[in-house]
This record gives sequence, structure tokens and C-alpha cells, in this order.
Amino acid sequence: MVRNLPDFFKDPHLIACLPKNEPILLALSGGADSSALLYLLCRLREVYKFPLCAAHVNHGIRTENYGNEALRDEQSCAELCSALGVELFIHHVDVPMLAEREGKSLETAARDARYAFFEEIMLSKGIKILATAHNADDNLETQIFNLCRGCGVSGMCGIPEKRDFNRVGLVVRPILSASKSEILDFCKENNIKYVTDSTNLENDCTRNRIRHNVLPELKSLFSSPERASLRLSRSASEDDEFIRLEAEHFLSCEKGSIDAHRLSALHSSLAKRVIMTAYSRTFPSSSSLEAVHIEDILDFIRASGGKKNGQISLPNKTAAMIRDGRLQFAADEGEAEMLRYEIPLKEGFLQIDGTDFAISVDSQRQSQSLCIGSEAYELYAQAYVKNIDLSLCSASSRREGDLIFDNQMHKKVKKIMCDKKIPSYDRPLLPIIREQGEAIYVPLCAVSDKVKATAADHQYVISIYRKHKSEDF
Repeated sequence: MVRNLPDFFKDPHLIACLPKNEPILLALSGGADSSALLYLLCRLREVYKFPLCAAHVNHGIRTENYGNEALRDEQSCAELCSALGVELFIHHVDVPMLAEREGKSLETAARDARYAFFEEIMLSKGIKILATAHNADDNLETQIFNLCRGCGVSGMCGIPEKRDFNRVGLVVRPILSASKSEILDFCKENNIKYVTDSTNLENDCTRNRIRHNVLPELKSLFSSPERASLRLSRSASEDDEFIRLEAEHFLSCEKGSIDAHRLSALHSSLAKRVIMTAYSRTFPSSSSLEAVHIEDILDFIRASGGKKNGQISLPNKTAAMIRDGRLQFAADEGEAEMLRYEIPLKEGFLQIDGTDFAISVDSQRQSQSLCIGSEAYELYAQAYVKNIDLSLCSASSRREGDLIFDNQMHKKVKKIMCDKKIPSYDRPLLPIIREQGEAIYVPLCAVSDKVKATAADHQYVISIYRKHKSEDF
């Protein structure tokens, strides 16, 4: 064991499971975290004699308006590496221009530029280990951020101690168990010079607001919440790994597409991971599906035990397709023309051919369920309306650009459906009530201010029914 190394530091070779003489590249920003890690790696190098180098990226962001902090950081890294005898690679990139050109946020463009540079160095130098200075506070911030986005178990894993890096090598975090205060104390005790990014002191982004407002409050309420966060990360990572392996085993028994009936019988946590894994394999360059999309797919399959054909549109012009009891992912071909409809509205009960929906228009409130021939229907949505001319009204599928006048403003029907979490497989067929083409009622979403009524003053009750599904199981 190397003497004079703090307990919060872990040998990168041990994390990576590689020999002690394996070269290491450090991602060096010049801040307290990476400067402290550079100092620790130099102590370790004294014993194990491994090649050590560092890489710094000048993003061209904090220039004129920040007293050219970008150049200050670069010079600080150069001075620190020179004093410690560490080779430093410096890269200049115009991140604002890159972000605009590629349609990315500044943060994403900067991160992509950094890691592209690190990869270039590792390939040219034959380095397999990239060390970054993420700490326990960073991990807690990440968990809070993911929690508030409604993440699953994977989001609670936080920042991993080790991850693969584009088949080039591994990214390791040797001081992930260190709190920010421990790192600052270490820098002070060892006279380690570092710079401070003034944008980190601002409250203009979510992560900074969590750092400046939420974390101090948590630390005033609990003893070492960042330590508890690391324990949660380890526990969640173990559970996440188990679910991942089970999902891969399930998929190994499938040939391309997935048996929808087998999928519907799985525990929800495993079924969702199977869907997410299958999608990622089909579209490896696309971002992962969000929880709402995965739930839409699973809900659709379970509604009929995997027997019903359908297509669910997903982000990035992709789709989940269920055909003949099999689920597969493919490019989204859009809503089929045969699914579009528009029919005149009239009093009484009206079935909509090609869909599971039916409409009742009456002056009285309708029952919760009814039978028409051999078909059983259950109430899906109901609204009171007034001041309408029924002869000018129709029911139709959604149209591109549909708006409805709700709460004194025109709103996009597509967005309301998303906000109200209408399943994506229902949206193309859900009947929208119109008067002279204008949407006046979107079931479960909104009734236009122009026709909205109450039980006391209504002209009609418009009831939307859906076929009962129990016979499909």
C-alpha cells in the first residue's frame, strides 16, 4: 500500500483491473478536483513507475466576458504539470460555434469535444485508462437530477466508478468517494494550486442550483448525504446489473423480433428493460427511450396479451410495431392513411369503423357501459357542451396542427395529449369533436371555452366509449 494517500483515493489500476504499470491519461480542468487527482496520481507514480499524462481542453467559452478565464485555466494546468513532471496535451476548440452548427447545448458540445480529444490521445499513445475527477457531491447532484426527471433504477446508479469508453479503454473515477469538502481540505493541506470556474458559482442552470441550494440544505438536515448517495448507487447498480443480465438472457432466446405474449407475462421491471435493450440494439446511435414510451409499448401489448397488431410512434422517427404477436422496432413510416377518418355527428350512438371507439350524443348523461350487438363498450370520456349546431359537427381523427381554445388561449392538441399522457397508440384514432372543422372537444384533454357547459346548463352530453378488452386475455 502506498503511504500518504487518503482513504478516499482508489488506485485507477485496481478499478480498471489492469497491471500497475498501465499508462494513465488524466482529464485535467485545473479545478480543485482534477488538480488534487493529478497530485495523487503523481504520488502513486513514484511507487509503480507507470506513464502518466494529462489532457486539457480550452473550450473558448469563458473569454472576454470572464476576464479570459479559459486562457487562465490553460496556463494554470501547464504550470502544474510542469512542476510535477507530467506531459500535458492541450486542445483549443470553439465550442459556441460547434454547438450552433450541430444544434447542441454548450454543455453537450463541450463534453463531446473533450471526450473526442481524450479518445484521440488514448488511441495515439496506446493508453487504456482515462481518469476523471468526479466526486461524491457530483454523484449526489446526478441522483437528485435524475430523480426529479422520474428516472428508474438506472438513474439511481448515479456516476459509475468505471465505464467502457468507445472500445478504446475505460473511464475510471479514483476519487468518487471523496466529498467536495475533503478535496478542498486536501488541496489546502498540500498547497495545491487550482482555479475556480466562475460559471459554477452562478445560479443559471439546474445543476448549479442543485449544488448551491439543495445540497447545502440536505447537509444541514442529514449527516453526510453524499455518503448515503454512494451507498444507494452501489445498491442500485447491483439491482440494475441483475435486471440487465436477465433482459439479455430473455433476448438471447428471441430471433430478431420479440414474442409479445412472452413479453407481456414478464414482471414489469424486466419487461421494460427488455424493451429498452431491444430498442438500443436496433438504434444504437439514438438516445434511449423515456419511461413514458416504454410504458406505452408495454400497456399496448398487455391490453390484448400481445394479440393485437399496432404501431406506436417513438422519438427520432422510430416506431414500435406489433405484427402477428411479435414486437420489433423500425423506422417510423407515419400513420397509415387508412386510419384517418371523419364522420358527421348526430344524436344517438355512433360506432367508428376501424377503431375501438364509439360516440354517444344525447341530452342526458350516459351509463358507464353498454352492449351493441356482440360488442361490449365501456365509458372512456364524457363532456357537457352547449351552443353548438349538430349539423355542422363531425368526429375525426387528429390532424396535423390541430388547436383547441382552452382557458382563453389556443393550445396544440398534440401537446395536450402528451401532457395528459394519452397513450401514443390511442392518439391517431381518438375521436376529436369538431364544429365547422374547429376542434371543440378532445376526450380526456380539453373542451373548448366556446362550448363548455355544466350539468345545469348543457345542450348535449358527448360520451366517448371504447370496446371492452377483457375478452382478449
